[in-house]
Amino acid sequence: MEKFTSKVLLFGEYSLLYDSMALTMPFDKFSGQFSYADTAIDAIQAAKSNQGLRKFCTHILDNHTDEQFKLNVQKFKTELDKGLFFESNIPQGFGLGSSGALVAAIFLRYLDKAGDFKDELKVLTKEKIKHLKATLGGLEGYFHGTSSGIDPLSILINEPLLVKSNFEIVPVKVPTYKPEGKHVVFLLNTGLSRNTDKLVGQFKASASTAEFKNKLECQLTPYTNDGINNFLNANTDELYLNLYNLVKFQHGEMNYLIPEKYLDTVSNGLDSGDYFLKICGAGGGGYMLGFTQNWESTQEQLQGEDLEVLYRF
Repeated sequence: MEKFTSKVLLFGEYSLLYDSMALTMPFDKFSGQFSYADTAIDAIQAAKSNQGLRKFCTHILDNHTDEQFKLNVQKFKTELDKGLFFESNIPQGFGLGSSGALVAAIFLRYLDKAGDFKDELKVLTKEKIKHLKATLGGLEGYFHGTSSGIDPLSILINEPLLVKSNFEIVPVKVPTYKPEGKHVVFLLNTGLSRNTDKLVGQFKASASTAEFKNKLECQLTPYTNDGINNFLNANTDELYLNLYNLVKFQHGEMNYLIPEKYLDTVSNGLDSGDYFLKICGAGGGGYMLGFTQNWESTQEQLQGEDLEVLYRF
């Protein structure tokens, strides 16, 4: 069955909620796909997944009323009775789109006109993307309370996506990958799972104050938008200046979203200028996202950490 890869939000964590741009890209190290229990290596995990899917199926039956993107719930139920489960190695609660991959897989497998939809994916209008994002967000909201729909959308399209606004999301070209590129985007695995709902709630509570909301609009959003433009245009000098400002803002104003044991690690990167380590997704654990033009030095400074190269250019 079709595989759905994980994704990484390069820019836009939290600021996206307050009208900044965002940039996502696929990360094919991890993926998920539907399988049947008789092929499962881990029977206990397969049964657990099947039970979870049954609850989600009931939720879809009771709540999904989108006629344009109508799902064949009866087919879903029949396949669940045959032992269907979602086999995935995407870490849950780590910011790589584990629930987004599941939603994308369900959507594409049980969409009434999936064949036509795959053809339509080749030519996506602004209105179609807007509607699709809202539909996918409604489905993924089952797992997080609310969802922008960006994760399942980016996984479904499986290309780098630039979120210009809620009304304009477009596939984009990122700088050409170079295996020996000087500029490295990397992931640091904190080994800590997190509760997305709780973290988002804490952030929204902070953003309810006029003072912090003003900082978001006047500082975080411009740093994010400029960082995205710098990255897409491979303007690396400006990129690292904006990353410094962005990470400094997160460390100073949003440090409750950085695991306590990594506060000094983030600070050390700011002081040395060798690397910039920021929140990935909801923060609070999972992966952190790093940028460096001094990869060897960064590896030395972060010796003992679980690092993974995401992209080089």
